[in-house]
Parts: sequence; C-alpha cells; structure tokens
Amino acid sequence: MIDPRKCTEVLCACCEELGLHGGRGLCHTCYRRHLAAGTLAQYPRLQTWLSAQGRIADFAELRERGLTVREAAEQIGVSLRTAERYQARLNSQEGVAAA
Repeated sequence: MIDPRKCTEVLCACCEELGLHGGRGLCHTCYRRHLAAGTLAQYPRLQTWLSAQGRIADFAELRERGLTVREAAEQIGVSLRTAERYQARLNSQEGVAAA
C-alpha cells in the first residue's frame, strides 16, 4: 500500500494527470501498468538528485550554521542514518587535515 505522506505528486508523463509519483515521471497507476507490460524503457529514469559530494557540502554548511545532525538531515532531505554517515566522513576528513 502506498503511504501518501511519503509520496510527491507529479504530472504524469503518460496520462498527463496529477497523481502520486510512481517513478520515471509517471503516476503510480501508469508506472505499475508499464512495469507489468514491460514498457518502462519508454520513460527514462529521472536524474534529479544531487551528487553525494554536493549533499555532503550542503550538510557541512548547515552544521557550521549550528543545526543539529537531525535538523540538517531534514533540511537536505536525507535519513538520519545517512546524515550520521556524512558527519562521520566530515569528522574523519578533519582528523586527516589536522595530522
């Protein structure tokens, strides 16, 4: 079952209706239909995310402003666990720079 709180709405590239995003710019209904029919290749994957380095840089900037790890994670749209990994990476880089 789809949790609508975790989905964004999209103007579907297939039916041109507004609906919950299923992937590849398709609403959930069209995504499932094309998946079953084997025609998803008609709709390329969307490349909308930032690179990992870009997200880490954004995370570092938010942490420098005084936000907590949790607050910074919410701001850049990553999980708390991912933000903790970013913090560990930043901490290890500081240790290398200080040595």
